[in-house]
Amino acid sequence: MRADAVSRAVLEQLRELHCLEPEQTVCCALSGGADSVCLLRCLLELRPVLGITITAVHVNHHLRGAESERDRTFCQQLCAGLGVRLAVYDVNPAARAAQEHCSEELAARECRYAAFAQVQADWIATAHTASDNLETAVHRLVRGASLHGLTAIPPKNGRFLRPLLRVTRRQVEQYLESLGQTYVTDSTNLTDAYTRNRIRHQVIPALEQLNPSVERTVSYTLRSLRREDDFLHQQAQAAYAKCHTGKNTLSGLETLHEALQFRCIAMLLEEAGISCEAPLLERLAALARQGGRWNLSGAVYAVGKSGTLTIETVQLPEPLPEAIPLQMGENRLFSGFVLHARLETVSPAENVANIHKKFANACLDYDKIKGEIFLRPRQSGDRMQLSGRGFTSALKKLIQANLPPERRRTAHVLADADGVIFAEGVGCAARVCPDGETRRLLVLEILGKC
Repeated sequence: MRADAVSRAVLEQLRELHCLEPEQTVCCALSGGADSVCLLRCLLELRPVLGITITAVHVNHHLRGAESERDRTFCQQLCAGLGVRLAVYDVNPAARAAQEHCSEELAARECRYAAFAQVQADWIATAHTASDNLETAVHRLVRGASLHGLTAIPPKNGRFLRPLLRVTRRQVEQYLESLGQTYVTDSTNLTDAYTRNRIRHQVIPALEQLNPSVERTVSYTLRSLRREDDFLHQQAQAAYAKCHTGKNTLSGLETLHEALQFRCIAMLLEEAGISCEAPLLERLAALARQGGRWNLSGAVYAVGKSGTLTIETVQLPEPLPEAIPLQMGENRLFSGFVLHARLETVSPAENVANIHKKFANACLDYDKIKGEIFLRPRQSGDRMQLSGRGFTSALKKLIQANLPPERRRTAHVLADADGVIFAEGVGCAARVCPDGETRRLLVLEILGKC
């Protein structure tokens, strides 16, 4: 390989980004590993051509003990020898991981980019290579990703540049060897403790057996995917501007290609602060065509009707009250309602017909009740057997059949140790109905709004 092949690839990448201006400062993120040392040497080689200033930054994560200190010392000595100004930041990802309950790998990345935010430079160059790009693409393909996700590592993201994306790890090592340049090796890269390392050590070699040039060919594929993703993003932005006819509303989705429908829906969700995944996008696209409602989160719903999709926030009802022991006299479970309970003594001469005529359905044989009586709202799974029926019915259906919609949620329910014994508007359960043997009646009267 020609000694200048890597620097030429870096120059081609930077020029294609159309972002560097003469007299700007580019800070190289320097770990001391082969990739970042290669990047620093290439940027210094290209400095006269581009007319830029080169600085470097090293972030010490303090995760590998003496090895972390070795890396910092190496970077300091390297930059001193090359005449490059170096900024060193000490971070504590272990503490951050414990505080935020995340992996040390994620915490280290967050600490690293927090340190980068303090760097005084126009651009920060990181040493992601074509090999890293392939590993990222494989990782995302296995995990699941959109077209945008499958484009892997972007060559430019904000003020971050990735000049080595056209250079493989093997080319990096050959380039450093041609310069006689040393570097350090992170021992954690040699283990399979992380998913990325397993992909690097196990999956990529298998792919290279199928195609020895897989890093190079996938690099071209990713650039092609990125161009197509950029085009679709532009088209989706134009479509979104046209279809976004009101707050949290998309209209005319049926006129768009399905790919643009999905992207517009994703943009709508992002605007509403809702994360999206492929299954949700498919569901909401179908919802817009077929109509209906789908719960997104808590009180937030997606509503589809005639090609229109709207995200709505509904007013959630107040939480239902907890069960309370029934007491004789006034009982207040729901705001604005009072349930009066009292005991009546029945004489042996009084027949069942007279009892029901006198007290309607709001009377129970007190002596048939098992244990303590609780007053509560209806609960999921409640069932009750009515008098004259040889089966139990779902209390929800019984209440729906006997109470208007505005009263169903606040229907008073009594339950004993064996289950529901009374429901407002429905009556009492068969097992506590008064009969010829009844001597004590529990009489109920519900008043509202009070």
